[in-house]
Amino acid sequence: MRTLLALARRLQGGDADALARMLHESQPLGADTLVRAYACGLFPMAQDDGRRVLWFDPPMRAVLPVDGVRIGREARRLARQGRFAVTMDTAFDQVVAHCAHHPDRRHDTWISDELMRAYAELHRIGAAHSVEVWQEGALVGGLYGVAIGGYFAGESQFRLVNNAGAVGFAHLCASLRRSGFLLHDVQYLKPHLQRMGAFEITREEFRRRLAEAIVRPVTLRLAAAVD
Repeated sequence: MRTLLALARRLQGGDADALARMLHESQPLGADTLVRAYACGLFPMAQDDGRRVLWFDPPMRAVLPVDGVRIGREARRLARQGRFAVTMDTAFDQVVAHCAHHPDRRHDTWISDELMRAYAELHRIGAAHSVEVWQEGALVGGLYGVAIGGYFAGESQFRLVNNAGAVGFAHLCASLRRSGFLLHDVQYLKPHLQRMGAFEITREEFRRRLAEAIVRPVTLRLAAAVD
């Protein structure tokens, strides 16, 4: 974590536009590339059936408030009942694979094999995390994202049974708040995220908040309960 924060501080205020141009020139993907990109406000998506990775820095960015996320009543109730078991960082590769190959996305996945390998490397250095949701010993839902300092970028989630994904997300939001995170990035504003309190900020405002968040010494820990 100390090394990661030191790298983030060196990248603070970097030229995201110049970095995006360089990354588009087929730079090999690895943990260092991902950290550098996320620290400058960029995120990747695979195109052309995974044959190339493009980098995005939209003019308007969607974020969720770390305090005050509106979790649905049913997800909150199920999380409190303990019908599902929830863990963190116990099955990262499985979660990413489910997100990439979920039947609903088999014709439209942005998570290529190259990205899966890069995120796995990022996980090994402590900068990517997964939340797993289990039912009777089987993995039935989960999500993953990138964490640098007090910044968390939500990437993808999946569910195999109803409400499993929502319960995992509720635990993530509680974990971010209790761990002291400052910025929860959800990239694009979608209706279900807007209902939970997500809103858009400009690229400039996002970069300002990002620069403040990535240098905060925070460790993500799973919240035992959802408020």
